[in-house]
Amino acid sequence: MTVSCQLLLVGDEKKLLVAAEKVKQQTLALEKKYNFYAADSWLNSHINNRDLSQVLIDVQTAQILEQVRALSQTTKGIFDITVGTLKQAAKINKTLDLKQLYAQNHNAIGLEAWSLSQRVLTFSHPNTQFDLGGVVKEYAVDQAMLLCRRIGVKAGLINFGGDIITWGNKADGSNFRIALKNPVDATKICASLALNNQALATSGHYERQFLCGSYIGSHIISPVTTPDVLSVSVISNSVLKSGIYSTALSVAPQLIHISQNQVTALFIDRALNIHRDTQILASAL
Repeated sequence: MTVSCQLLLVGDEKKLLVAAEKVKQQTLALEKKYNFYAADSWLNSHINNRDLSQVLIDVQTAQILEQVRALSQTTKGIFDITVGTLKQAAKINKTLDLKQLYAQNHNAIGLEAWSLSQRVLTFSHPNTQFDLGGVVKEYAVDQAMLLCRRIGVKAGLINFGGDIITWGNKADGSNFRIALKNPVDATKICASLALNNQALATSGHYERQFLCGSYIGSHIISPVTTPDVLSVSVISNSVLKSGIYSTALSVAPQLIHISQNQVTALFIDRALNIHRDTQILASAL
């Protein structure tokens, strides 16, 4: 991982050491397998550089894509792993801006461009490519927790670059607490939250950029943006779910109205105010 990975584990020391090493091995394997930017990754060699419209995938990948597709559908397709198509097209033709990329590749992106039936992955367009960058780290945190619990780690907090999950309590019996980073000044925090058997992920337009042609903008690639929303943190029962929703809500905050029964969202605006619903958000911006 290119981010800081932190494990705070509670339990028998021998079990903790075993768990930490196994989490490391498992996480590195996931990173290697699904790396969009490594030409020899399993993702690229088996899916993105396919010869046929159908690909037989392994059980793990099928499970990941099944979850991703279901969650993407609840975001009305705003979270979209086929953005890999646009990234690849931008590499091939560096003069195209974002609007042109969408125009030239609209048939190769979106939920309509792929389907999954058990282990058979079907594409409707040969240029469709997956970028699981908004998926694998989050999935890795969820899997790390499951691994720790199987080994017998009774409580813990796992944090991979701000993708966080907790179970149980700290050794003193209190809840684990996390900080919401200030999206303008990374050396400061905006708030502190207690997590109780919960997961949190944060997305924002402030950390990285996507460049194509004359376009320089957020690494969250979308035909629409909400520039006054600097970051969105989502709390749920899964880091994968929180990550997908935080990305989608950073583009379309109004989605919170259809997702409130599944997640809790915290929006930070340009004035560094924190809002828990879009009505307050809309009135403040």
